[in-house]
Amino acid sequence: MRYIITLIVLLSISFPIFGQKNLAQLREKEEELSKLLTQLRTAKEDEKINLLNKEFKTAFGKALNMDGAFDYPFAALTSVGKIYSDDKLVRVITWNIQYKDLMHNYFSFIMKKDERRDRIHVIELNREKQHFGMIQEETVTHENWYGALYYDIIDVQRRNRTYYTLLGYDANDQRSSIKLIDVLYFTGKIPNFGYPLFEVKNGRAKRVIFEHSNKATMSLRFDVERDKIVFDHLTPESPGLKEFREFYVPDMSYDAYEWDGKQWILHEDIIAVNKEVSNTVDLKAYDKELDSVVSVPTKSTWINPEDPNSPIDGGRHQAVTPDDLKQEQKGKKPKKSNIEKVSPNKSKSNHQGVSFSNLNDKKKKRKRKRK
Repeated sequence: MRYIITLIVLLSISFPIFGQKNLAQLREKEEELSKLLTQLRTAKEDEKINLLNKEFKTAFGKALNMDGAFDYPFAALTSVGKIYSDDKLVRVITWNIQYKDLMHNYFSFIMKKDERRDRIHVIELNREKQHFGMIQEETVTHENWYGALYYDIIDVQRRNRTYYTLLGYDANDQRSSIKLIDVLYFTGKIPNFGYPLFEVKNGRAKRVIFEHSNKATMSLRFDVERDKIVFDHLTPESPGLKEFREFYVPDMSYDAYEWDGKQWILHEDIIAVNKEVSNTVDLKAYDKELDSVVSVPTKSTWINPEDPNSPIDGGRHQAVTPDDLKQEQKGKKPKKSNIEKVSPNKSKSNHQGVSFSNLNDKKKKRKRKRK
């Protein structure tokens, strides 16, 4: 019995020590990766960029295979995208490099947690550069990934299976950029990209691709409050440019995808407005009795200073000068201001407002000379 108790005590002590030791190793690895990433981001020549990126990718892959790496934030790697699925079973890591000709290359690791076997699978995605138009209806794997930066992930359930909807970005080229919605799912530990879950005009698509002009910025985001993927509707700058996607820009209308339990249903021309703002605000004030700062609820309404019924001086606010204060202390009425009041409606210029000028509109009368 004594030996069993001793063994339990030793095991309970060894696990925290191991966890702390492993955390220290991850921090050390993160510092090493941060230095490599800084060198990579400051490199100018393409050959140097490729060499440093290869070194960074190898070191990063080793770090991700360490115990505890799935939950470790790697916060120092600020230019590397790191997103988790809602079920905390998938982690997607992506980053890019840019060459002298402004073209981009993309790299990624997928981390998949296997709860049954209590292990983490780390899969590197190998990019096979190809035009999105050629793979719009194709399913790709880690061996022929198209390349993108993923910035959001939405879990959906269909027939007792989890599909991970990805929102991504590709800088593409100097004329156009690409936003995309894709689906990530797993066959065992193998990641697959592309599944027919998106309603389109001609049926269902495996992924949705938006190519637009580099002169414009397209919004593509998941709206948590509406539970929809909301995005800008794109139209060509002129009807004659309909076939050229690099001339497509947002037209100030919005579309959305909504999950109905089986697929993402397309809703066109939705009203995307900000949520209603509360009509009250909390202002901070000092309470003498409590001897502390308290919050005072106040109506969030704008007071028009020109409104005669407004509580601020009845709309007749007048600036007070130091000379006015001296006159008031002596019991005298303040002198009238020398500043001429100009009515906006009587202004002779096209400017609708007070004319800030020291010139009088009236012509000066000439004095007659005495004979």
